[in-house]
Amino acid sequence: MSRKKQKHEGHVNLERWLVSYADFMTLLFIVFLVLFSMSAVDASKFQALKDSFSTITGSGASLVMPAPGSTQTPTVNVNTGKTKKKNEVAAEQEKFEEVKEKVQQYAKAKGIDKDVKVKVDQNGIKMTFTGTVLFENGKADLQPEAVGIIKDVFTILGTVDNPIRIEGHTDNVPIHTPQFPSNWELSTMRASNLVRYSIEQFKVSPQRLSAAGYGEFHPVAPNDSAENRAKNRRVEIMVLSTAAAKADAQKPGSSELKEDLQKQAMQ
Repeated sequence: MSRKKQKHEGHVNLERWLVSYADFMTLLFIVFLVLFSMSAVDASKFQALKDSFSTITGSGASLVMPAPGSTQTPTVNVNTGKTKKKNEVAAEQEKFEEVKEKVQQYAKAKGIDKDVKVKVDQNGIKMTFTGTVLFENGKADLQPEAVGIIKDVFTILGTVDNPIRIEGHTDNVPIHTPQFPSNWELSTMRASNLVRYSIEQFKVSPQRLSAAGYGEFHPVAPNDSAENRAKNRRVEIMVLSTAAAKADAQKPGSSELKEDLQKQAMQ
């Protein structure tokens, strides 16, 4: 009896390591499975994540992630701020083009298209009246026929509410009278009188208006002939774009100068 017991206790199970080995292999398989699942990147989700980081750096996009467990692909919502601004600028330019076309048609119908030029650019509308369309040489009062022209032009301008700047220019022929000691006074008075007329006759808000006189110092042609001097004797009515008006308002001293010219026009 004791001999059999000793023989049974002496037997060792050499296959027990297989149990530990199987457990180890199972755990190792799970580890590799987890690593594989983490390395399989959804390209679309990765792109969405990339776009969301671009938002932080200022690209204007925001990431909208799907709910947990959802198979929906993340979408990027683009900030419409810049798009809206572009649309507003485009709409403003479209209005300016309409005004330009109407003024050109009016000038052609009146037979003054050679002396009335209209241009539209990023700064707004620039209407140039040359020669004696508005003022006689050496004078700053509107001619009788010019009153009707300005009335019709400002009626067309009533379709926009942008700021208006009126500039006076002369040729280089010197002037020295009790009323106008130099071309500075002549050009400034022409612009101021036109501002005053637009306020009194068309009820244009003074806050929209400004006037400036440049004398003979901003010519558009050489003052070497009567024809060129007529080009330089001009009044420019400028309808400022929103961007140009903002830049103009930020110039040092522009507000004080504008107020002074408005007061002068109202005196």
